[in-house]
Amino acid sequence: MRNFTNCLVMLLVLPAVLSCGSGPLEKKYRSQTMWYDIRVGSSAKNDSINHELCRLAVVDNTSRKVKNEDFTYQELIDQGYDLLAKTHPEAYVDSLREVHSKP
Repeated sequence: MRNFTNCLVMLLVLPAVLSCGSGPLEKKYRSQTMWYDIRVGSSAKNDSINHELCRLAVVDNTSRKVKNEDFTYQELIDQGYDLLAKTHPEAYVDSLREVHSKP
């Protein structure tokens, strides 16, 4: 009976443990759910900037004919910071990244 209970517990706990590692921002980009996925994966403090950075990256990738679906939301947000650094001082971009990365 004890082995059955252990097996049952493992079957119930294992999927929960395995799913903990992937947050909403680690999901692949989907244009239909982008706004929702970013909102769920972001805090109220960085929700707006994450949307804008992702949008910048999506527009840039589209203009260069790169598939956005190959990237996760976090990769697109990081790419947005890189694009922002091309038009603003690096210190400004670094300060934004620092302020909005804190919980």
